[in-house]
Amino acid sequence: MQYVIRWVLCAAMALGVSLVHASDSGKPVVRVAMMMFPGFSEVDDQGRIVGKTVRLTRRLLEHAGYQADIRIMPPARIWRGLEGGQVHLWPGVLNKPGLDAHTLLTERDLGRVGINLYYRPGEPAPVIPSGLSGKRLILITNYTYVDSLVRQVLDPARGVIRVSSSSHAGALQMLLKGRGDYLLDYRVQVEAAARELGLDTLPSIPLAEQPMRFLISNKSGFASSLRADLDRAYDQLVAAGEDLEVTHQ
Repeated sequence: MQYVIRWVLCAAMALGVSLVHASDSGKPVVRVAMMMFPGFSEVDDQGRIVGKTVRLTRRLLEHAGYQADIRIMPPARIWRGLEGGQVHLWPGVLNKPGLDAHTLLTERDLGRVGINLYYRPGEPAPVIPSGLSGKRLILITNYTYVDSLVRQVLDPARGVIRVSSSSHAGALQMLLKGRGDYLLDYRVQVEAAARELGLDTLPSIPLAEQPMRFLISNKSGFASSLRADLDRAYDQLVAAGEDLEVTHQ
């Protein structure tokens, strides 16, 4: 019997099959990926993954009868994990080209995620998009934005110069030090970075807003049932009076 078990495990690994463990409820343990985002999903001094998005995700999964295995990952690894099934669930915005072919999207919104164009205090607001011509635009490395928005602000005909930053706090500092003319970034993340740096809110122009939802990998093996369970759990908790909008301040 032990030989048979070992053979099954080896065969599954050789075929790239994702073995899903079950929780005490009999439902699969859900492998959740999140990006590092202070206040929403981060690692505390004790090595625990904490934050508003973490608490909300655990609450919904537990109410739906699932156990969550939450990990902090860089964006590129999350995309690969969703496509291959190593990641079952990601709370985020569907704005990466091609990702919709590999995932199911829950119906309920967890909040609204805004993308703004930030500029330095005391300077006039630019006219969009003509005011970006020949300007240096700071973007976050490995982050995705709304396709139509990127095409608008990065139109090659306007000669916009793309400048990259590996962090939101770093991007804010680059903007304030004049190493870029404007910053294109997610509103909630800029607000968190500004608090971290002790800065007042920078002037900005809202350019896009999208719903934050759960993306579920089609390769998980239980995508349809997980989506239905999460939407049902959301409705039940809202009916009980709970605030489930993670982007509320």
